[in-house]
Amino acid sequence: MTVEFRPIGDGDVEAVVALWQRCGLTVPWNDPRRDIATARSVADADVLVGEDGGTLVASVMVGYDGHRGWLYYLAADPDRQGQGLGRATMAAAEAWFAARGVPKAELMVRRTNDKVHGFYQALGWTEEPVTVFSRRFDDTPPLGAATVETVVTTLEMTERPTRPATHPPAGLPTALVRARTPTVAFYRWLYGQVGAHWTWMMRRLVTDGELRAAIEDPAVEIYVLHIGGVPAGYGEVDRRKGPDDVDLAYFGLMPEFIGRGYGRYLLDAVIDLAWSAGPCERLRVQTCDLDHPRALGVYQKAGFRPVGQHTATLSDPRLVGLPLPTRHAPSAVGAPAGPGATVTPLRRPGIDDGPA
Repeated sequence: MTVEFRPIGDGDVEAVVALWQRCGLTVPWNDPRRDIATARSVADADVLVGEDGGTLVASVMVGYDGHRGWLYYLAADPDRQGQGLGRATMAAAEAWFAARGVPKAELMVRRTNDKVHGFYQALGWTEEPVTVFSRRFDDTPPLGAATVETVVTTLEMTERPTRPATHPPAGLPTALVRARTPTVAFYRWLYGQVGAHWTWMMRRLVTDGELRAAIEDPAVEIYVLHIGGVPAGYGEVDRRKGPDDVDLAYFGLMPEFIGRGYGRYLLDAVIDLAWSAGPCERLRVQTCDLDHPRALGVYQKAGFRPVGQHTATLSDPRLVGLPLPTRHAPSAVGAPAGPGATVTPLRRPGIDDGPA
């Protein structure tokens, strides 16, 4: 294995962020892309990346403040542990410091990552008898202090839509399969992959036992979309409140499959199953202004009509590993929702349920 190190380029950013995430180096209150951009914008800082045969396998952020050198985001491909990648990356960082005449460099280790102490000590780094104090100068509130207000729109349909059958896009083989006995681990992975960008929190807040009771309930139907043999999204139908209040509790695609025509197929298919796989007199769904920009219009185009709207307050998403969100969808019924969307003005009071 021959690893060559160089400064990060524009085309490396997403691969570096993905590597940091795989190594568990990112936290919700620090935007890794912003950190990379900041390091690249100043003279005495950079991000070094290591390549092996054209594959990015390591990275480290380095900087010099005029008094001390600093080292952050040391990352080596977890699949290549034991191959000396960590040592090689540290050597590249130390060479960067030496080339600039840096007399001393320092790094910080979180208390949750004590296992790396031996690694740094073996390379000649020593633990200092100091305490680190910090204060933020951006507008990010302390962890746990933030709340997020979101406008929730409730939509419903009281009869099964009459329309031609919807088919998936041509190309990769597509299958919609009911997950009758999903494990908690699989469901959490699926929920996280589909909902992270849209601040899906509720299922992250429940215990494994509470989640297991919900997803194993016979009245809860989880339909997983497979494209080319891999999970690509899902829809969840909840019949626990009876046929007059069937809930399309969750619906979404993984980011890689959005915008490719699979969303309409999945939504129509799950709606049909909600009406055909069990008693259903009324089907409802909720969306909010943290959702995809076209979600509101897409639901209405599928046959739902808005019947209620209210404001819900979410606890700090960073407590469950999500960043503070930015708004995606229209915050009120009647706002633009993208090309082809049909948005109906709201006529009736809201129903006080929370978002996903």
